[in-house]
Amino acid sequence: MESRFVSAVAFYGPKTGQLRELLAGVQALIAEHVGEDFRPYSPEQVHATLIALDGVRDPETGAIVNAYLLAHAGVRQEMDLPRVMDILARATPLRVRIGGFRPDQPVPFTSQGQHLAMRTFSVRDKAFVLMGWPAASLAGAGRPLDDLRREMNAANVLHKYHVRATDVDNDLHLVVGHHAGAPPAALARATAAVRDKLAADPVDLTIGPTDVKIVAADSHTLAPPLYVGDVPADEAALLALMS
Repeated sequence: MESRFVSAVAFYGPKTGQLRELLAGVQALIAEHVGEDFRPYSPEQVHATLIALDGVRDPETGAIVNAYLLAHAGVRQEMDLPRVMDILARATPLRVRIGGFRPDQPVPFTSQGQHLAMRTFSVRDKAFVLMGWPAASLAGAGRPLDDLRREMNAANVLHKYHVRATDVDNDLHLVVGHHAGAPPAALARATAAVRDKLAADPVDLTIGPTDVKIVAADSHTLAPPLYVGDVPADEAALLALMS
């Protein structure tokens, strides 16, 4: 069973202010070191996924079930989209920080076992990935992003990176582009340059209610979109796209 890509995301669409400046600066540094091998996302396309809502139709019941709940847990329960929207509506405002970490600096936690300075920017497969964390977590006050993703279990939605019950994902990822086979040395130079920039010039952002969208597309890049809606999204439109 195949699924379209449907996600609840932050910052999809036009960018302004600090976020636009951040993305432009990071993409310029990557282009400086990677050159023609860099395939930047458009500013409108860059987004931070809060939770993937990919759904597939259960051939036995006809219900739309969450693709990751089915794949990782074998559970065929219909997604409760109204409850998904209610959880998302209560998740904002959420303050996040990108940058501000140096490798020799103590940090309040690690991300996937790595220092935050390393995780703030990296090349994963062929994707250039920015990463930030909730301000509350950096202050030692919980894991609001992981909590949001885990609360989705009550709506029969399993977070993609919660394969095991003990898995934690409190990271906010923003892919800014890909590369087309750039040399490792160029990728290393770009990574070091962006990390240095972010360490010296962190950005604090707030995800507000209007910053969260539900986006559907036939590509994991979410471009071009087939549907973009505010929270709460049109349930009938989403179910039609999933089926």
